[in-house]
Amino acid sequence: MWNDLMRRWMELALWWVPGQRNDQKPASQEAAEQEKAPPRAPETPAQAPAAEAEPEAREPAPQPAPAAEASGDLKGIKGIGPAMQKRLATQGIATRADLATADPDKLTEALKADRAVISRAQVARWIEAAQA
Repeated sequence: MWNDLMRRWMELALWWVPGQRNDQKPASQEAAEQEKAPPRAPETPAQAPAAEAEPEAREPAPQPAPAAEASGDLKGIKGIGPAMQKRLATQGIATRADLATADPDKLTEALKADRAVISRAQVARWIEAAQA
């Protein structure tokens, strides 16, 4: 009875702790059930999957080229995230090639008109990175 009262009090006191929903058991109750459960038998090599039996036999996978450079994705350029990429797309710049041919002064003014906080120097760095 005492344990039940303490458990309920702790549930009420810690209702705000993330990670426990009402349909979940409290961590203390789960730990008690795991202690009561019979121990599992150790896995024998015969039961182990064949894929895990020979990890040395596999060759390391070749490293693919960065997706940003391969697809022309602008997010691969430092300083361009998803939001800025959308703003650039509204200005007609969707690929690295488009950005590489852009005029830094005109692009800066267009982005500022779109309420972007950006400097001409930053736009110039993006264009240089797109040209590389």
